[in-house]
Amino acid sequence: MQRCRTLLIIAAVLLLMGTPVAVSAAEQGITPPGAYDFQNRELKAPPKISMKLMVLRNRIAAQKLTYEVGYTAAMDFALEQITGLSVPANFEQELQSRNVLAARRLKELPAVTAPSCSKAAPNIDWRKMGDVAPVRDQGACGSSWDFATIGSFEGSWRTINNEAIRTSAQDVLDCSNGGNCGSGWWAFDYLVHKGVSAEGMYPYHQARGTCNNTVARPYKADTWGYVGTDHTIPSVAAMKEALCTYGLLAVAVHASDAFAAYTGGVFNEKAAGKVNHGVTLIGWDDSKNAWLIKNSWGTGWGSTCDYGTERGYMWISYNSNSIGYAAAWVKAKAKPKPMTEECVSFNHRTAAVKKIDNSWKIVDGDHSIFNFGKNQAAANRSLKVIKFYKMNRSCSVGRPDPIFNYFLVGNSAPGGTMSGQDCIKFNPDAIQIKEIDSQWKIFHGNKVMYDFGNKIDEAYHTFHMIKKYGFTHQCYVKGPKPPFHYLHK
Repeated sequence: MQRCRTLLIIAAVLLLMGTPVAVSAAEQGITPPGAYDFQNRELKAPPKISMKLMVLRNRIAAQKLTYEVGYTAAMDFALEQITGLSVPANFEQELQSRNVLAARRLKELPAVTAPSCSKAAPNIDWRKMGDVAPVRDQGACGSSWDFATIGSFEGSWRTINNEAIRTSAQDVLDCSNGGNCGSGWWAFDYLVHKGVSAEGMYPYHQARGTCNNTVARPYKADTWGYVGTDHTIPSVAAMKEALCTYGLLAVAVHASDAFAAYTGGVFNEKAAGKVNHGVTLIGWDDSKNAWLIKNSWGTGWGSTCDYGTERGYMWISYNSNSIGYAAAWVKAKAKPKPMTEECVSFNHRTAAVKKIDNSWKIVDGDHSIFNFGKNQAAANRSLKVIKFYKMNRSCSVGRPDPIFNYFLVGNSAPGGTMSGQDCIKFNPDAIQIKEIDSQWKIFHGNKVMYDFGNKIDEAYHTFHMIKKYGFTHQCYVKGPKPPFHYLHK
């Protein structure tokens, strides 16, 4: 009995000291994320965790609060390891200047409001509209500012472009200068000026590293701003309106020990303290007087919040723990609209080389198809290519002066290998669009395949055509300035 009292006293002292206890999932036999069993996990909890949960539950009962706590994955870390949001010293000035720029840009952009979202609705859950990416886990890195940034951006991209994306938190962590694993702020400026890569191209590894400048960053934001006009917490009405106008919001909150232990109910701790954590605001429910937020502590924390089977969400009272401070919205850049595929048909069997007006040309009957000037050899070689592959459609992207031209056989890419051809092999699944100094290019590895200058629409359309037809070889007819280009698979 004396030994048990001693252990409890030690545990209480450790709780007051705030000493972190890190216990691996393997050591405890914890069920995998997505299937967390908080009850069984607590049976194997260290004394400090058991004491902390007892103190929290006593407080909840005494104050008649409406949330539940358990041994979450977040409790295996000190709060500073898994939060990391820090308010800039000049925040009030930054808010004003940012909103001036945002208002100016918004006048130039079409309004995009979700038809099924109304600020007067009693409840909204953006998950039900497909605009919320799965819960992620920032791990032992205080990069919540990063995950809240991309969480909001991905929602806007889905609303504007009708495309679900999963962007790279590591790209933002390494390259945005928005912060590190201990301190940071919203990184929307990076998404506006540089864009962000896909998560699969730049995986997350829970530590800030050297920026990879070679990766493609196809997802860009157009502008962003703060909700409201001052540095206090926006009103409930203002945040509802912003959620319907822009979609998911990045918001700050004061994450406490109780917040880290949350497993269900409406979190209404109403603790004082500076904001230290960034989350994504995804909805509300007036019957609960609560916001719905998505966290970045994995599925071993939080609740499903009445939808689906994935944990990682919280109902938090409208006025609890400074939720909504520095609420920020972002507007994703609209993807270029697909261009019309422009093709001209001809008969490869009757095509021939002729000299017309002192220029060597490939003709089909009375129609001139290609002009080679004084280069007869190139004209003859090009005709052999056309006949070998049985090409009968000449296509291009963009008018006038198209940068990308290609040939088809009916509705398919030419196939086979002609002897003596000059080709570069590539993998169509590995090509990337990159914007470098406002110039749009298609890369294969470190090699530029096509340079479109500022013609973003042509760049994306070319990218689409290469993938559509599965081209694997980029070929030329030899010459000082190759007069004939073609692709085949």
